[in-house]
Amino acid sequence: MLRRFIAAVLIVLSAAASVYASIDATATELLSSDIPVVYGDEQFRERILERTKGERDPVGLVLTGGSARALSHLGVLQYLEENGIVPDFIVSNSMGSIIALMYAAGMSPEQIIGLLESTELSELFTFTLPLKGGLLIPQGFETLLEMIIGPDTKLEDLDIPVMVVCDDLVTKREIRITEGDFTDILLASFALPVYFSPHEYRGHLLIDGGVVSLLPLDAAYEYTDTVIVSTAFYDIPSLDLRNAVTILNRAFDIGKNQRAAASIREHKDFIWIRCAVEQFSFMDFGSGREMAVIGYRSAVSAADELAAIESGTVPSSFAAMRDLYSSRIEEAERALDFFSRVEVSSPSFTLGVSFDSNQGKSYRKYLSDTADLMVNAEYRIPGFELRFGLGGAFDFTTHAVAGAYPLAKASMAYYPMDSMRLTLETAATLCHSPWYIPNLYARQGFDWVILREKDSYSLSFKEALEHTTDFQGHDALALSGIFDSDVRIGWFHLYGSAGYLMTADSIAFTDPRNFLQLSFSSRFYLPPAETWFIDAGAFTRFTIDGRGEVPLFLSDGYASTMIGKDSYYDRSSRYHNTMLSLSIGYDFPQAPTFGEFLILEDSEIAAYCDILFKDTVHVYVSTGIELQTAFSIIGLLEIPLRVRLGYDSWANGFVSSFMLTLKY
Repeated sequence: MLRRFIAAVLIVLSAAASVYASIDATATELLSSDIPVVYGDEQFRERILERTKGERDPVGLVLTGGSARALSHLGVLQYLEENGIVPDFIVSNSMGSIIALMYAAGMSPEQIIGLLESTELSELFTFTLPLKGGLLIPQGFETLLEMIIGPDTKLEDLDIPVMVVCDDLVTKREIRITEGDFTDILLASFALPVYFSPHEYRGHLLIDGGVVSLLPLDAAYEYTDTVIVSTAFYDIPSLDLRNAVTILNRAFDIGKNQRAAASIREHKDFIWIRCAVEQFSFMDFGSGREMAVIGYRSAVSAADELAAIESGTVPSSFAAMRDLYSSRIEEAERALDFFSRVEVSSPSFTLGVSFDSNQGKSYRKYLSDTADLMVNAEYRIPGFELRFGLGGAFDFTTHAVAGAYPLAKASMAYYPMDSMRLTLETAATLCHSPWYIPNLYARQGFDWVILREKDSYSLSFKEALEHTTDFQGHDALALSGIFDSDVRIGWFHLYGSAGYLMTADSIAFTDPRNFLQLSFSSRFYLPPAETWFIDAGAFTRFTIDGRGEVPLFLSDGYASTMIGKDSYYDRSSRYHNTMLSLSIGYDFPQAPTFGEFLILEDSEIAAYCDILFKDTVHVYVSTGIELQTAFSIIGLLEIPLRVRLGYDSWANGFVSSFMLTLKY
């Protein structure tokens, strides 16, 4: 009995010791959570000393986050450089780190703003399943950076030392990084929780340092007493503080503001350049140049204080590097401008969510009208893309044919050069009875951009062979070859196309019919505000073999419930289908936001009228209201949308169309 009693006492004491040890470990972790972890501190100090040679106090520059508002730092950097002030090191977090790293790598402020201004950011980010904690994949942005800066660049090799401040989900501590892979650290710097996955670095799971601290001022004072601070704080009075997303964001802001205030009170001798960009949404990347101008003016207001600073000069290597970057930026912009892609330097694999629509930039389809939502796996190597997807095909083109169907899809694209693309695509949907027999769609395409000058003009040739069958005797085939042209002259935007179309009843080219088609459209913005516009256009498709049966497709643009899914083309026209279009609309200059999560961009509303001539005996009118907008998620991923509501005399009734005019 005594032995059992002693054993029981020992077990109890052991358990108690374990509990106390656990409590002690928890307390130790809590008490150390405000002690930052620094990687590369010794080398960082040596690099700063190399710049100052011990003859003066180092000049430290702190760049805060602020998402899009941080683009104002580019104006500050421009002013400092013009006045011979170059920091000996930069401390940054969040979006400020993107600016800091690109500048320290040798890019000029003008090159950075020019790149962001000429790049459609929504083409660089992709939806994904949050299997790793984030909804967006910055694959395109990562590829763009590696293309310009180089895939093997290290933080410790930059001519201006940079410290990137992040936070770690594992240790709950601040992580200060001065060494490692350039691209990896840059991606970690803006890993905003939920939107982006945490980024791995030496056992840590890093997130955007701006989530916890607005102003990493303490880190700069570890290395100098001469500090310049450029801030892009944000406080919009018009925010809806009853919105759930806004409340969550605001709750985080309270702690960040309090920490920033305490840091400012502790260090009162720094030069504060306060970029007055509070009126901009943190998602408004399209106003980057305007914010950079404000940053420049804010730096000018601190000119007297800045004039007293003694600093180093622009690194001698910057001139050659900027020349190199100019050619790389031009190459990247050209690739993006042709087919909205950046060439990968090595094989990559991603799992994401994609939207494909006939109304988008990718290519036009005659025999398919759905918007496809898919979970897809994509494999890319230089010059080649392969994608497999599962999801749904959604058809809201008119309310008479609306539907949703299970979808399996595979596609590939080959780019023999930046201006040329070869594509293959096949898709199977279950939309007929019996349910187990699929409707199969296949397409082969060739696209060649013959001439292009961004925002000025373009000329391209597009060839496609499409086939669809339901394996129950309903087949259709379309072969097209179209020349497209696009010209911008002052307030006018002109578009024209001319080409050939052949249709047949099967893949064996049974009973072929041949047509020519021409189209022209223009947009004229009314001065002086250029918010009101007039759109006018004409389209005709006519027979060239005298056999009639001139088709009219939904993608031709006439909204009618009479163009249904039972027949891919209407055969009532013997000689031609001709459409005249006119719309008068308003282009909203403001981009409203919702809960600091969604922003409505490129919003327009217009009254439209389309007149359709089927030969010379049948004339129909479709008229109503058209609304176009683009839902932008935190300013980085756009989902364009077009809705039409009106009356169609052909159907003698109400017509509606709901088109996901997606860009990918």
